[in-house]
Amino acid sequence: MTYTQPVIEGVKYREMLPPGYALVLEGGGTRGYFSSGVFEAFMEAGIMFPYVIGVSAGAANALSYISGQRGRGRQIVEHYVGDPRYVSRRNLLRYGSLFGYDFIFDTIPNEHIFWDRALFESVDIRFLTGTMDCATGKTLWFEKKDIGEGLTVTRASCSIPLISKIVRYGGHELLDGGVSDPIPIEKSLADGNDFHVIVLTQNAAYVKKPIPYGRLIKMVYRKYPGMVETILTRHEIYMRQLALCEQLAREGRAVIIRPQVPLDSDRTVTDVTRLLALYDEGYGEGRPVAARLMEILR
Repeated sequence: MTYTQPVIEGVKYREMLPPGYALVLEGGGTRGYFSSGVFEAFMEAGIMFPYVIGVSAGAANALSYISGQRGRGRQIVEHYVGDPRYVSRRNLLRYGSLFGYDFIFDTIPNEHIFWDRALFESVDIRFLTGTMDCATGKTLWFEKKDIGEGLTVTRASCSIPLISKIVRYGGHELLDGGVSDPIPIEKSLADGNDFHVIVLTQNAAYVKKPIPYGRLIKMVYRKYPGMVETILTRHEIYMRQLALCEQLAREGRAVIIRPQVPLDSDRTVTDVTRLLALYDEGYGEGRPVAARLMEILR
C-alpha cells in the first residue's frame, strides 16, 4: 500500500521496566497530543511499561507509543488534525459525531500515516482501554487483544456523550471511558501495580466543574439512568481520582506529568500551532521522567 506520508518504522525491542510499573493515561480529546509528546520522550529513551492503561484520547494515542513509531503523533497533528474530516460540525451533522472516527481510525492509519498493527500486537505488555457501559454507567475494560481490526474499542473509548454516537461492541452499548474513569488510577492500583507514571492533560490549577447541561443529558439518555448518574457526577469522580494521584505522588509511589502552561483549549481544538506547542511541552515534561526511569534499568 502507498501512504501519503513517509512510513515511520516502529521499534519493538525496548527496555522493559520492572513488573509493577504502570503508565496511567487521562483522555482529553485533542489535548491528548500533550501525552503524545510525553510518549515521544519515552520512545527516545527506549522505555516500555509492562502495564499501560488509558481512556479516550489517552488510549488512542498510546497505540503509536506501543508500536514504537516515533513522530507519528506529531505528523498527525501537522497534516490531519486541521482537516474538517478529523473534527468539525459538518461531521456532527452528516454522521452524528463531531469527531470523524472513520477518518481517524481507518483512513489515517490505513492510507495516510501507517500504523504498525503487527508490531503493536507483538509487544508483550498488558494494555487496557476503558469504555463506559451505557447500561450501567460503569467502566468496561478491554485488553490489548480486544482492540479489533476496526479499532472499535478505541472508538468507543473516545466517543463523547452528546457529540458522538453510541458504539455497539460485544453485546454492549459503549461511550467515552473518560467519563466513568477519567484518570484510571484506581484500576491500576486494583491490578496490583506499585509505581505509577500518570500523564494528565490539564494543568495543576484545573478543577473539574459540574456539567451545565444536565437536563439535556437526562432527556437524551433517559433510557440509561446509570449512565446519566455517572455523567452528572463526573466532576466528583475526576476530583477524587486526581486527589488519589496527588497523594500517591506525595508518598513517592507515583510521578505526575502534566502541562505547566495553563490551557485555554477545549477537547476539540484544531489549531495546529497550539497543538504542536502542547506536543512539544509534553516532550519537554517527559524527558526528565524518562531519564529517572532509565536509572532504574541501570
